[in-house]
Amino acid sequence: MPVRGLRKYLSAAAQLFDQRQSCAELLSISSTEGGGEMGYGIVEVTWRLSGIINLPWHPTVEPWTGSTRYHLDSDGLIYMHEEQWDISVWRAFICTLYPEAREWIIWKSDN
Repeated sequence: MPVRGLRKYLSAAAQLFDQRQSCAELLSISSTEGGGEMGYGIVEVTWRLSGIINLPWHPTVEPWTGSTRYHLDSDGLIYMHEEQWDISVWRAFICTLYPEAREWIIWKSDN
């Protein structure tokens, strides 16, 4: 479900993780004028994320890195973003539901 607007996005992100026990690190940021899907520019960010998700069983998110590409419109505002993670979405989902799944042998080839 898309979240529209900066305040709504920040509110949703802030409620997802336990802020006292979680960490988001900015590893790099760069911008390219004339890049992106519409040709108005793109901002590329690399980050690392870990912490505790605010679910009833408080699952721990193992540290993973990813990158986000923010595509800009003619006003210089973000109109679309794309993400890539260094773990599969499937692994992130399963390990959130079943924290003990982090040790399953099927993930050994993921690293």
